[in-house]
Amino acid sequence: MSTHSVIECLEGIQASRLGNIRNIYVYLPPGYHEHTARHYPVLYVHAGQRAFGPSGPGNETWNIDQAADGLISSGQIESLIIVGITHVRPVTHNEFYHFIAPEREAVSVGCSGIAYEHFIIHELKPIIDQRYRTLPDKENTGLLGSSAAALCTLHMGMRNSDVFGKLIMMSPFYVDVQLDETSESGLLEENMYRLPEEVPDVRMWMDIGDTEGLFLPSQVRRVAHQLLERGVRSDEELAFLEQPGACHQEGDWGARVHLPLLYMFGHVGKPTSLQLLGRDVIGLQGGMTVSINALMHYESGWVRSLLHGNYTSSDPDVIQVRSNGELVPVGIGSASITLTMGGLSATRIYTVVPELSTHVEVCIHAEVASEEGTQTIYGGMGMKLVRSGIGRYEGCYRIPRDSGFSFRFTRGFRRFETDVDGKPVVNRVFRATDDMSVHYLIQSWGSTSAKTGTGGQK
Repeated sequence: MSTHSVIECLEGIQASRLGNIRNIYVYLPPGYHEHTARHYPVLYVHAGQRAFGPSGPGNETWNIDQAADGLISSGQIESLIIVGITHVRPVTHNEFYHFIAPEREAVSVGCSGIAYEHFIIHELKPIIDQRYRTLPDKENTGLLGSSAAALCTLHMGMRNSDVFGKLIMMSPFYVDVQLDETSESGLLEENMYRLPEEVPDVRMWMDIGDTEGLFLPSQVRRVAHQLLERGVRSDEELAFLEQPGACHQEGDWGARVHLPLLYMFGHVGKPTSLQLLGRDVIGLQGGMTVSINALMHYESGWVRSLLHGNYTSSDPDVIQVRSNGELVPVGIGSASITLTMGGLSATRIYTVVPELSTHVEVCIHAEVASEEGTQTIYGGMGMKLVRSGIGRYEGCYRIPRDSGFSFRFTRGFRRFETDVDGKPVVNRVFRATDDMSVHYLIQSWGSTSAKTGTGGQK
C-alpha cells in the first residue's frame, strides 16, 4: 500500500452564478489508489489555496495534509478526502458573506454567499462525488473555514444541514469590531451572524485564540452559548476551544487543525486532566466580566474548553462562580475555585481587587529607519499611527483589557514592513493587561511578497 497522500489539482472549475472559475485542490489519503473498493468521507475547505503545504515564499499555509497524514498513519482518524476550494478575492461581492457585509465594506462590497453556496453544493460536490470514491451523505460531508470563511461555514451549514453534517469554524468572524473613540465602550460592534431558532442536527467545532486582536474570545463564546440555549448538546454536537496564545493567521490554525479533525473523524478517547486558565485577578467594581477558560485534556491529545462545569468556591463571600465559568466578585480578598468533572478536578486561587476597568490605553510609538514621507501607518486591527516627526509615528488606543494583538506594520494595502534585506519579519505581539506604552523600530517597507500571515486581517 502507498504510504503517501496525493494532492491533485482540478483546474478551471466554473461557478456559474458567480461568473468565475477557480482551481480545486484535492487531498487523497494514503492507499486511496490501492483500495479501489473503499469510499471516503469528504471535508470541503474554504480558501483552499492555503490549505496544503509546503508554503510558498511570503505565504503561510495550514499544512492540513501533514496533519491528516499524521492522524491517519497513527490510526487516530479514519482516512478522508479533503477538498481545498480556492477563494476568489472580492471585487464587488464577497462570497463568504451570506446576508450582510460589514458596514465599512457594504458601500463597495455586496454579498454573494448564496451563489457561492450554490456552486459548492450543485456544481463542485457533484464533480467530486463523480470523480472520486466518496461517501456523499451528510454524516460524511464536512465544511471547514476560518475567519470570514468560518462565518460562511456557519451560514452554509445551518441552511443545508441535509448536505453538511460536520461544521468546523476556526476563529470565526461573527462580529465586526472597529476601534471607535466616540463610543462609551471604545468599540463599534456589528453582528455578522444569523442563527436559526431551531438549530439543525449537525456536529460543530468552534474555536478562537486569545491573541487575535479584536476577534475576541467572548464573542465566540457568546455564540456557543446561544447555540446551547437553542437546544444544541455540548460534547456530542458542539465542541468549543479557547486556545491560549493563538493568533489570527494560517500558521496558528494549522497548528491546531488536528483537534477538529480528531473530533469529527476520529476518537478523542477518555479525559485525563483539567486545567483552569485565564485571568485570576478580577475587580469588585469596573464592570469587567471574567470567565474561566477550563480546558479538558484527553488521552488522544485532544483538548476542549468546557462551556459548563461543576464549580465551587472556598469562600462565596469573596467570589462566586456560575456554571458557565463566569466569576462573580462579592468582596475583597482571595478564594479557591475548584472544578470537578467526573473523577477529575482542578483548583486555582482567584483574587478580587477593588476595581478593574474593562478597557486600557495602549500607546504605540514606531520609528522608521527609512523615512519616505508617509503621513500614516497602521498596526493591528486598524490602529492608525500618525506621523509626529521625521521617521516617527504615534497613536494611542482604548482597547479591551487582556486582548492580545499580533501584527506587522503596514503603510497601505498589503504593503508590510520587512527587514533591511526586504524579507518578512515576525509578528509583533503584545497583550493589553494594563495601560502600556510600546516602542518599535521598522527597518524597511516591502509589498505583498513580504506577507507571511494575515496579521489580524480576515
